[in-house]
Amino acid sequence: MAVVESSYSVLSDAILAKCVKEGDDSAFDELVIRYLGTISFIARKYSAEGYEQKDFVQEGLVGLLHSCRTYDSSATASFKSYMSVVVERRFISIIRKSNAKRSIPTSSLVMMDDVSDSLEDAAQNPEELLLLSEHFKSTIERLKKVLSKSEYDVLMLYGNGLSYKEIAGKLCISEKTVDNALQRARKKMN
Repeated sequence: MAVVESSYSVLSDAILAKCVKEGDDSAFDELVIRYLGTISFIARKYSAEGYEQKDFVQEGLVGLLHSCRTYDSSATASFKSYMSVVVERRFISIIRKSNAKRSIPTSSLVMMDDVSDSLEDAAQNPEELLLLSEHFKSTIERLKKVLSKSEYDVLMLYGNGLSYKEIAGKLCISEKTVDNALQRARKKMN
């Protein structure tokens, strides 16, 4: 489905999810912009040993991608509702795994990259795992190229669940500057 990039903001979530399923990275970028706040909000409700808030947000983004690939637009649930359930289930799975790890002696644990684990959970096969890994790396690289350093920093902090006030304090800027940076980031991504 060939869509002009400037028109992504007017497309419905279901259409964007279909575009993502067909390999359109820009459609996924639009959904990230739309749902980063929602994912961050959901992530605030969860915690697990060894995981920070930003880890849950990253897991939520994996859940968003999985939602795009599995969403059935003919179903009665809206994409937002479906995505929220998928993301929450990922978080619950993380907590269950974290609790299960407590019963295993630390000496028998092998440390693995958390992102690799979450991508492995989302992937149906090794080929899909490789595609997911490459997709996330390219999305981050595109964000770094398109956004200024301050816009990128603000977007990442916002995505990690920080409020405007917390971001402003962390970056020593005003809340209005935070809002402006997020608005510019949104326009650039559209």
